Amino acid sequence: MEIRTRFAPSPTGDLHLGGARTALFNYLFAKSMKGKFLLRIEDTDLKRSDKTLSDKIIDDIKWLNITWDEEIVFQRQNLNEHKRTIDLLLEKGFAFKCYSNKQDLRKSNINEVPANAFRSPWRERILNEERSKPHVIRFKVPNSSSKISFSDKIRGELSWDLSTIEDFVIARSDGSSTYNLAVVVDDHNMQISHVIRGEDHLTNTVKQLLVYQALNWETPVFAHIPLIYNESGEKLSKRDGRSNLLDFKKEGFLPDAILNYLARLGWSYKDEEFFNLDQAISWFTLEGIGKSPSRFDIKKLLNISKKHIASKPVNEIHKSLLKYTKSHKNINLSESCSNDLRRFLPLVVGRCSSLGEIFNASSFLLEGAQLENKEPILLEHEDKKILFDFVMKIKSTSLTWDHENLNEFINIYCQENNFKYREIGVPLRIAITGSTTSPSIVHIMEILGKQKTLDRLNINVGSIKN
Repeated sequence: MEIRTRFAPSPTGDLHLGGARTALFNYLFAKSMKGKFLLRIEDTDLKRSDKTLSDKIIDDIKWLNITWDEEIVFQRQNLNEHKRTIDLLLEKGFAFKCYSNKQDLRKSNINEVPANAFRSPWRERILNEERSKPHVIRFKVPNSSSKISFSDKIRGELSWDLSTIEDFVIARSDGSSTYNLAVVVDDHNMQISHVIRGEDHLTNTVKQLLVYQALNWETPVFAHIPLIYNESGEKLSKRDGRSNLLDFKKEGFLPDAILNYLARLGWSYKDEEFFNLDQAISWFTLEGIGKSPSRFDIKKLLNISKKHIASKPVNEIHKSLLKYTKSHKNINLSESCSNDLRRFLPLVVGRCSSLGEIFNASSFLLEGAQLENKEPILLEHEDKKILFDFVMKIKSTSLTWDHENLNEFINIYCQENNFKYREIGVPLRIAITGSTTSPSIVHIMEILGKQKTLDRLNINVGSIKN
């Protein structure tokens, strides 16, 4: 049997972190088994589905370097097939037209089953004059005390009492199919062998199994992944600030780092923490997925991300940073500025966890860069006097402008004036970079060059003529 998995998001919002992990697990499992990973956009809910969101979800999956093996399936293209299946279920007596309105549904309460397991009063009726009235189509759940059972690849053997499953809707009043009908038809037609998704779909799985049985179709293997919780032990949501993939893209996390972290959210292989996508594929098994909820930990993500940035060649980080500044900061760098940035990167890549952090650390090099929530640091009058004298001295020397000579010059200057290095180093850093923290100031002066360095000092200290 060919292994065929799928990721099937609904385009009603940005790609959630949990959805990205579901896509990754489906991809890893398919590739580890030499199978195929497919992508389906479930856009049959015409009121809520948004093509712009569909495009964004597709772009996000591409950004993660998760590739699909066949043409993307858009569920709304399968509406006729859904309708044929609904008609077949009606014909075979596994479904019925329900004319109950909202008021009827509130009043209905069959005593022999729990109140939450709705049984429609129309399930056994022969309809004549009622046929022209608005109605939905419901699946006729067997009215018995038996159970429905299945083996889940993560949770083991599971079963539900049929008396707790309501007569669920499979077609809306406008004739369009609902999720639990459409997903069965599409998974069957796409020959999906394994359905890997969040455990919040467990009750949907039970309903879908009933549809599979009614149609006498082979059921896929199900594997339900525990949910992702926030640091407080609650289900991760938009309230947590970082819940959608877009949040992490805006902060400049590398896709490799996000994939590494997502893979470790609920799955493990020995004691491996830091790995790439190819390694994850070679190690992945469904048995490696735990049964307990995962907890999102930003500190672990930052740590993994820092390792991925440090592991990349500087030229690769430089290329990624140029794309990041263009797409997320709306800054197109000049060739001169880009070259300065390339020389600066070795000083900061080992201490940053994201492209956003590198951007902030190097923003003093970038034309038009605006630091968010960053108050300007003003020099004290005494610091300006110190810098004025320092600049007059450094201009009067025939100094070779590199970090070694600049460092020697500053040390001699400090000895002659009875200063500690930081007494000149900190004002220099503020005047040149606008920050009290940065990599070695002499390396920064070397990268900027003599003229740019003196120009910045002139602006921040005043009355210094070059």
